[in-house]
Amino acid sequence: MNKTADVTVVGGGVIGCSIAYYLAKKGADVIVVEKNKGPSFGASGTNQGACPLQLFEPPVLELARQSLKLYKNLSEEIGYDIEYDNVGALVCSVDEKQYSDMKKHVEKKKKQGINVRLIEREELLKLEPTLGENVVVGVEEWESCGVNPFKVNYGFACAARRLGARFLFSTEVGKIEKDKDKVTSVATDKGKIITNFLVNAAGAWSPQIGKMLGLVIPVKPRRGQIIVTEPTPLNKRWRCISDADYLLTTAFDLKATEVSKDKRIKLGVAGVYLQESTGNWTIGSSRDFADYNTNVTMQTIRYIAKRAIKFIPKLKDVSCIRTFAGLRPFCYVDGLPILSKVDNPQNFVIATGHAGEGITLAPITGKLISELIVENKTSLPIDAFSFSRFKNAYLQNLG
Repeated sequence: MNKTADVTVVGGGVIGCSIAYYLAKKGADVIVVEKNKGPSFGASGTNQGACPLQLFEPPVLELARQSLKLYKNLSEEIGYDIEYDNVGALVCSVDEKQYSDMKKHVEKKKKQGINVRLIEREELLKLEPTLGENVVVGVEEWESCGVNPFKVNYGFACAARRLGARFLFSTEVGKIEKDKDKVTSVATDKGKIITNFLVNAAGAWSPQIGKMLGLVIPVKPRRGQIIVTEPTPLNKRWRCISDADYLLTTAFDLKATEVSKDKRIKLGVAGVYLQESTGNWTIGSSRDFADYNTNVTMQTIRYIAKRAIKFIPKLKDVSCIRTFAGLRPFCYVDGLPILSKVDNPQNFVIATGHAGEGITLAPITGKLISELIVENKTSLPIDAFSFSRFKNAYLQNLG
């Protein structure tokens, strides 16, 4: 027998489960289709859970700011401990040449309404003895947080299910059927779902879903590799420490990355070092395009480890307990998420392209997409993330 739903969400990662939760909260009948055995098999389960606000720029900044506000009370709201932790965020540099850039960064962030403070080397080392002697300058802010990404994903899924959402795991979409300018049903290997709306939250696999409707979704998988260490004593002040290269060099500049002679830059290694409440460190990350290859490469792991030791020297004596790699859905046109309805079919909604920021943006994405579907308007402007910004997005021939 065919299933029916108000909304079918393809993708059971943190974005898809957040959307399902906020839709179910509004009374929608939701089905989530996920090809894996459960949540967190993709990028949602292969990230650090760090949410450092000062790393964001407009137009994504306001999304991040509002998402962090939602995170503060999310454990209580969904009835699931996501291990929210106000870890404090420090961006610091080991390069004297970046000092003036860091000062400009502070000025810019203050204008953006973020409460940041520039800290000179001597004070840095007093406040956080874990830092290395070669650290030059740092910028701190306290709106950032850390969460357990697995628990965020599972928390949203459990809360959505309690509100009536249904989950079809180990289920693959084979075909999307439409009548004129609307999706009518989704054919899966477990049967057909007749639906009023279809949401593409399939992350790095979202282009394949778009292709079924003749849409070219400009997203490709960007691999990130991460190290997890054994526990160490908790840092005195900051437990989320970021490499200034994350902000100031070519980690997100594709052309500059391609032409760089520095192998570290080519691999996009610019770190975020997050110490969890257990004392374990998650040390990342890298950014390279390797299709759908999730293998860890020792060359990249060495670059990540060497870079981390420059900032936190004690890590050289700490054992690595595991490494992993995940695929982030990266919009190769402009690096921005896609949060949008499309012109045809009118009831097809896209929520992808979050790159490495999906865990930070998950709550606000779920809230906004649910508003877009149920109310046909959103509480924050999302025009900058519209699918209509892409040229030639509807030219694919289905044959």
